[in-house]
Amino acid sequence: MVNDDKEKRLRDQLARLTGPARVRPLMELSQILADRYWRIGPGQASGQPALDEAIACLVEAHGMFGPGDPLRAQIAAQSGWLLSARHVAHGGPNEDREQAIELLEEAVAAVGLPPAFPVIARFALGQLYVAGLSRSLASGNLAERLSGAPANPATLAEAERAVQCFREVTNAEQLGAEVAEATKVMLELAEAMRDFYGAPKRGAAPFDLGPMMRLMTKIQEMQQRMQGGAGLQMPSLFDLSAQATGDPLDRPLAVVTVPDRVEETFVPTPRPAPTPPDPATLRRALRERLGGGEPDSALAALLRPGAPTPQVGLVDDLVGLASSVAHAAGVGATAQDRITLAVALYLRGRDDADDGWGDTDDDVRSAAAHLLAATDALPADPFGVVPLAVDLAGLLDERHPAGRLGETLRASFAPVAAALHDVRVAALGWPQADGMLLLHTETGRFDRVGPGRALPDRLAVVGGPLPDDDQVVVSAVTSARQAAELARRVPMRVTEAPVLVSDPRGDRGPAEVERLRRLYPRSVVLGRVGPGADGPGTPDDVLAHLDASMLHLDCDVDADGALALAGPAALAPAAITGRAGRAGAEGGLAVLPPVGARSAPLADALLTAGFTAVVDWVRPVPRPVATLMLTLLHTELVRGGLRPAAAVRAVGRRLRAPGRIAPTLLPAALAGRTDLDFTDPAYRTALVLRGL
Repeated sequence: MVNDDKEKRLRDQLARLTGPARVRPLMELSQILADRYWRIGPGQASGQPALDEAIACLVEAHGMFGPGDPLRAQIAAQSGWLLSARHVAHGGPNEDREQAIELLEEAVAAVGLPPAFPVIARFALGQLYVAGLSRSLASGNLAERLSGAPANPATLAEAERAVQCFREVTNAEQLGAEVAEATKVMLELAEAMRDFYGAPKRGAAPFDLGPMMRLMTKIQEMQQRMQGGAGLQMPSLFDLSAQATGDPLDRPLAVVTVPDRVEETFVPTPRPAPTPPDPATLRRALRERLGGGEPDSALAALLRPGAPTPQVGLVDDLVGLASSVAHAAGVGATAQDRITLAVALYLRGRDDADDGWGDTDDDVRSAAAHLLAATDALPADPFGVVPLAVDLAGLLDERHPAGRLGETLRASFAPVAAALHDVRVAALGWPQADGMLLLHTETGRFDRVGPGRALPDRLAVVGGPLPDDDQVVVSAVTSARQAAELARRVPMRVTEAPVLVSDPRGDRGPAEVERLRRLYPRSVVLGRVGPGADGPGTPDDVLAHLDASMLHLDCDVDADGALALAGPAALAPAAITGRAGRAGAEGGLAVLPPVGARSAPLADALLTAGFTAVVDWVRPVPRPVATLMLTLLHTELVRGGLRPAAAVRAVGRRLRAPGRIAPTLLPAALAGRTDLDFTDPAYRTALVLRGL
């Protein structure tokens, strides 16, 4: 009766309160509800409403404490434990399992918790990992392992983590006999699962049956020994009245009374701590599970309308691997990691209309949550995952229009669209196998352009390849965010403060430096060019001129992507990145030598150092042809007054019709050459502009 009156009073308070003032009554109400659930008994349907409401109270309270607050860690342990109970004892959705793991991992990672909290949290974590492994067996992994297929690295990592959790519980002090017995059983089962998944293929035999038989035996033993259930109950959090309202520095340590340790014959075998899973290794495993190609393309194919149903076990494997990647990466998880997990969860929710677990809607909700979590990072994504996110947002909005995920996604790209629109870039594009995804900068809306359809007249492309279309002025950027940052820089006139670096080691033969000097009469010339040089072209010389309006680099690039300069000495991209160019918002143009992909790191470094654009080469071009192309480029920049991207297009147009190239522009090395076909697309498509 006392609790009933108190519960009514707490509910009345919560109906009137908002914000942090709700914390104290939420925690007190959660304790009343949790006590009611444990009195009714775990697994009893009549107790689930109390369990559900207790979880809701704790999750809300947990969100009101900042990271590092010891009270937050205790609430994480309590709410994770109750979510675990709902998942294990009531067949709760997989979303409960994922949320519980996240909360319990937070709790066990905290310091200064009362002794009972990390012990029970680790026990619950082990249970959750074992539950996931059991589901994995039921979804086809057993048959795959028996056929000799290698174990999924994510599954093996979960088995290792389960063993680690139960072993840490057995090593805890003041462990009661009942808890010790339950932990012993679960540890043996987890070890059997780990050995089953980690068993190697033996010779010509498809699989060593020993680990499987031991696993089956352990499952039978657990069912016999755990009948009646050895239950664990999370202790009361704290003196709620005193602590929920007091200063955090005044919170006393909780004292938890547990049964005396009972002498046991079970002595756990010490093993070295398992190595934490490496996110890069898990990403490679996920890529291999998708066939070894680009994950984004493979996942997009699975989302496509009319696509065949994925093979048995593929989607569950993708969920397991993607979840493991996100967990192992932690705060370092990329937008691609989160979108991959979101797609995998959506596929499972879409294809499992009724898989007996009742978690299809939860999978779809989890997919939406992971998509939202990735939204802010998508403009900076360099992997081309944006088209996949747009596809997924559209599918989720079709299922639940009220979510308005597409609108949220567009809002995250609105600053990018506005910045590009200000510099007359009509669209930002992401190439795909069946066309290109476009972000129209005027409207801020996404659109798809199929093969053969006209592209906007000014286009910046994330990644590559760039379209070979002389009706379009096109340039490359590494991400939407980079495009927006470059759009905010003011491009300098190339003739304002040009710098020519020509043959600094004297090993590249005669250069067209005199022709460039005539185009740039105010230029600073560095290198072995005879009388009139302003310096030998050392790394220090080049670093001192990163504020150039146009930096022309006619030198070699070594295998590590460094400029081969006078000394002899090399200038690495990292040294350029660490040096600022021109102060303020202005930026110049850099022109790299025609060495192909080796120069890509230099282009990125120069853009980071403050340049607005870099003329680069995606493949090597014969030196005489490259000399002609660069002569045409500089002529268009200076005499034609074109912007860099338009000048690159003009070079391509000239090569399509070489008869229109003035003989005075042909380098001496091309005199009498008849073996070169200037119309070859490999030449004109080699020259690209990175940046804007």
